[in-house]
Amino acid sequence: MGAEMARNLQAHRMAQDLSPISVYNRTAAKCEPIAALGAKVYASASEVANASDVVFLSLFNDDAVKSVITDILNSLDKNSSEQPLLIADLTTVHPDSAQWILDELARRQREPTRLPRPVEFSQTPVWGAPPAAKAAKLVFVSSGASRSVLEALAVPAFARMAIDCGDDPVRAAKFKILGNFMIASVIESLSEAMAVAEETGIGRELYLEFVKAMFPVAPFVGYATKMTEEGGEASKTQVGFTVVGGMKDVGYAIDLAKSVGMRLPIAELALEHLQYVKDNGDSNWDWSSLAYALRKH
Repeated sequence: MGAEMARNLQAHRMAQDLSPISVYNRTAAKCEPIAALGAKVYASASEVANASDVVFLSLFNDDAVKSVITDILNSLDKNSSEQPLLIADLTTVHPDSAQWILDELARRQREPTRLPRPVEFSQTPVWGAPPAAKAAKLVFVSSGASRSVLEALAVPAFARMAIDCGDDPVRAAKFKILGNFMIASVIESLSEAMAVAEETGIGRELYLEFVKAMFPVAPFVGYATKMTEEGGEASKTQVGFTVVGGMKDVGYAIDLAKSVGMRLPIAELALEHLQYVKDNGDSNWDWSSLAYALRKH
């Protein structure tokens, strides 16, 4: 996802005759197509930050985000630049992690050896599968005081639209988690319906026709198709978001509900089915493979 967003951002800036972006990926080969478009490749995220005014992060989980931001802040301690730095995190993280980042920035800004650059943080998650990322059709969530700047960078370069989540980055993290819960609920409902359709003789293929006719939007059609193609095995090979990633996000949704004294029963059921696939299948399958937990064997 991150590589596709960076590629589209660089291509857009080339077309607009704007300055090139700076990129880093721990897998250096992923930077090569972006470098071919004119991007500057650096050896670390910290080097990118020191060469930039705005940094987008696209990482797998909360620990990675905290680690990279800590490295960036530590590198700024040795940087003489006084230009403000805006860090925008595209990763889906727990609200507690977004709050940790805000607290850490506040702490580092007020220490006797405070950061030499003003640093601002925005939580800017995106919705969309890898094909949407490749086509620059993601939905971008903006937050923070400089969200208008971020929206201008994202749309239309790598996103088709932006949703303004206000000043609070923690609110944006909550918003993304609840959105992902809705997608998980679609997968859970489709899995249950497909399993019953198969057992009652309706068949997955016919049920897919109903989904296409009545719910002709990406999450419904895309996941129903994965549950149907290749004899119902496409979730093993067409991976957009893994079982492990799904467990993380569904777990965060359950935590979010608990924080206000509520439950998300569908999320709890989806998590149970994802755990089944992790234990009995492969954690690297697409998260729509939770359907395997509902099939009769």
